[in-house]
Amino acid sequence: MPIERLDKIEAILKSKKIQEFEIFFVEKSIFETIFLKDKAENEREISDFEYFIRILTQKENKTGIGVVKGNSLESNQIEKNIDTCVTLSKINSSSKYNFPSKVNISPINTADKTILSDPLTIQKDLAEVLISEVNQQKDVIPTFLRFRIHSNQSFLRNSNDLKLNARKTYFFMESSLKAQENGKLSEFWNEGYYKEKEQLNFEERVSNWVRKAKDTLRAVEPKPSDDAIVVFSPNVLKQAINPVIGVHALGKAHAEKISCFNIGDVIANENITIIDDGLLEGGLNSNSWDSEGNPHQLTEVIKNGVFQNRLYDQMYAILEEKQSTGNARRAENGTVVNGLSNFKIAPGDISFEEMISNIKEGYYIEQFSWLNPDEVSGNFGAEIRNGSYIKNGEFQNPIKLGNVSGNVLEMMKNCLYISKESEFTENTLFPYMAFKNLNVSS
Repeated sequence: MPIERLDKIEAILKSKKIQEFEIFFVEKSIFETIFLKDKAENEREISDFEYFIRILTQKENKTGIGVVKGNSLESNQIEKNIDTCVTLSKINSSSKYNFPSKVNISPINTADKTILSDPLTIQKDLAEVLISEVNQQKDVIPTFLRFRIHSNQSFLRNSNDLKLNARKTYFFMESSLKAQENGKLSEFWNEGYYKEKEQLNFEERVSNWVRKAKDTLRAVEPKPSDDAIVVFSPNVLKQAINPVIGVHALGKAHAEKISCFNIGDVIANENITIIDDGLLEGGLNSNSWDSEGNPHQLTEVIKNGVFQNRLYDQMYAILEEKQSTGNARRAENGTVVNGLSNFKIAPGDISFEEMISNIKEGYYIEQFSWLNPDEVSGNFGAEIRNGSYIKNGEFQNPIKLGNVSGNVLEMMKNCLYISKESEFTENTLFPYMAFKNLNVSS
C-alpha cells in the first residue's frame, strides 16, 4: 500500500514535469494504554500517514526550496500541494543545493520483529507488567500511567532515482506516582522514549521512580556553594551537552559563524571523547540513512578533548565543499535541518560508586525541573527537582529546589570524573560525569 501511494505522488510530479523533487512518506501506528491510578482507563490504536514534498528551483548560484506537507491522497489535493510547493521554491532562496544521488547504504535493523508481527498483544502484555510492578511498591500510589508502542515505516524517493525505506519500533512511558508521609505529600512525574525492550527495565525503573517520590518528602534545599563539585546523571547530561556541544559541532553553526569550535582546538578535558553515531545499536535516532538519504555513519566529534570533525547535512556540506556526515534531520513541517543523530560519550575508568566516594563535598543531580542552556553561550541556571548532597564520599540527604548554574562549555574543561557505567537516554548513551566550579544556590 505505501508503495502504491508513493507511486501515485511520483507519477503526478512527473506529469507536471517537475525536474528536481523529493518525497518523504511516513506511516505511523501507535498502540497505547492509559491507566488512571491502577486501572486501565483507555486503550487505543491509531494509524496515520503523512508525506512531505520538496521541490528545487535552481537560480544561478542559489537554489529555491519549496516544502509542503500532505495527508490526503486525492489526486486534486496532491496536485494543489505540488503547485504550492513549486510556487514556494520560486519565492524562496538559499545556498546552492541538490538532492543526494543513489549510493550504497548498509542496512541495519531498527525494528523489533516480534512487535511488527503482533504489536497489540505485546503492548498490552508490557503495559500489564508495568502496572503490576507499580502495584507491588509500598507507600506510593500511581495516579497516572501511559505506555505506548510506536511502529513507523519511512520511505524516501527523489528525482535522482534514490529509493529508500526503513522500519522502526520504539516505546514511550509516562508516569506519575504520589508518596505520603507524616502529612506531607509529594508527586514524581517522569516521561521518556525508549528504543529497545531491554531499556524498559521495569523493575529497576519503577524502583527508581518510587525512591525519587519518597526522597522528595524529606528533601531539603542544598547548601550554597560558589565552587561546587556537581555530578550529572546521564539524563541531565543529555539536556546540557546536546543543545550546546551539539550545536557548536554543526556545519550550520560554522557557516553562520556562531560556532566557537575550530578543528584541532582543545575544547574539553582530555578524558572526554564524544562520538555522533547514526548506526548506534539501541539509539533512538539510529537508521541506515538520514532524512535526505545520505548514509548514517560514526563521526568522532571530540577525541581526548580535541575537536575533530563537524557534522554536516547535504546543504552545509555543499556550502563548505565537504562530504555529508549523514546529519540531516526532518523537522515537523518537513524541512530538513542539520542536527545530531545519536551522541555517545566514551566511558571512564571508575565506577559511579567510586566516583561518589572520591568527593569530599558535592551534589548529585538526577533531575532538574527544566535545564535549557543557551545554545551559543552555554550559560544555564536550573532548579533542582531530584538530587542528593554528598559528604565525605557518601550520599547524606536528598535535595530539591535550589539552583545550579554554570556554563556548559566551561564544564567540558572542568570534568573531574567519568563513570564506567553508561545509560541510554533517547538518542544518547552517556555515563555519569562530575564537574567542578559550578554554582549552587538555595
